[in-house]
Amino acid sequence: MHKKRILALVALVALVSGLIGACAAPAPAPAPAPAPAPAAPAEVFEWKVQSAFGVGSWDYLSGERAVQRIEEQSLGRIKIQYLAPGTIVAAFEQADAVNDGVLDGSIAWSGYWVGKDNAFTLFASCAGGPFGMDTWDHTGWMFFGGGYELYRELFQELGYTNIMPFIVKGEFPEPLGWFPKPLEKWEDLAGYKMRVAGMAAEVFKEAGVSVMTVPGGEILPNLEKGVLDASEYSDPHSDMLLGIADVLKFYHAPGVHQPTGYVELGINRARFEALPADLQKLVESVCNEMLLKSTIEEYVLGQWALNELITKHGVTLVKSPDEILEKLLDAWDVVAAREAAKNPRFAKIFESQRDWASKIVPYRGIFFKDYSFTADHYWK
Repeated sequence: MHKKRILALVALVALVSGLIGACAAPAPAPAPAPAPAPAAPAEVFEWKVQSAFGVGSWDYLSGERAVQRIEEQSLGRIKIQYLAPGTIVAAFEQADAVNDGVLDGSIAWSGYWVGKDNAFTLFASCAGGPFGMDTWDHTGWMFFGGGYELYRELFQELGYTNIMPFIVKGEFPEPLGWFPKPLEKWEDLAGYKMRVAGMAAEVFKEAGVSVMTVPGGEILPNLEKGVLDASEYSDPHSDMLLGIADVLKFYHAPGVHQPTGYVELGINRARFEALPADLQKLVESVCNEMLLKSTIEEYVLGQWALNELITKHGVTLVKSPDEILEKLLDAWDVVAAREAAKNPRFAKIFESQRDWASKIVPYRGIFFKDYSFTADHYWK
């Protein structure tokens, strides 16, 4: 019993000692890990991008949406000031300005550069597509038939080595155009002073048209002053926004002189290559995204705008005579053969398009029933 009491006393002493220790001041907490150094702020790239298109036109707006989308997707790492035509340089001088670093980017249409080389019209638009191609056929050639490579090669060969071109909107067939009275036959075109752009100008010259090429924003002032008395431009929405219906009331459609084409974003190469790899990829991805979205939206807006032109602006829609359309295609064949014979760059690109069209256009003819077949079943 004595031994058991001794053991119990030892246990009690140990328990009390433990309780006293538990009540003592706690051991100091371990020193916190050093805070990570703050991340360096992301570099911000600031660009000035000028549009060649009339303010408020759909081509102008589609370019604005493209640069805004780049800003948005970059989370502010790219900031772009979007400028109206003529803010820094004249519209037709924008390619030179981008190449020289005066502008960081340009929203324009390749047809505006035919003064540098007529081969640019093959990326802008030419009669018949060419070779029967529509927008989707031509865009297929751009991405999968070598078109994009030839596009960039053309800039390089002409000394525009500091331009990286992208496409941000496609185009659907442009109407034949606006005239002061209805056209009934090919000969009715002769004598008009008409705004026509790109190599379509050469096609209309074959009809005896006196051609003047001006940017979209200069069409209305020249019509109002009588310098022009007829014009083609783009699509019903763009044409309406430019105010052409304020002067001319006879709107002729369809047209075959410009059934395809693109709005392009040309970026100064040094500015583009200064971007980190992720932002370079982002710019390319946004351009592809906007190409799809803005092309489809142009199609949708065109339907709405045509109704507005007819119901609210007093425009008369005139069905273009087939004779005129056929002769425009014939005229293009003459112009294209002449240009290919003297310009190897034109000939190379033109042959690439012919090769692509020789496969894709007949394929569509086999698997795609003529649009009117089903459409007329429901809507004729």
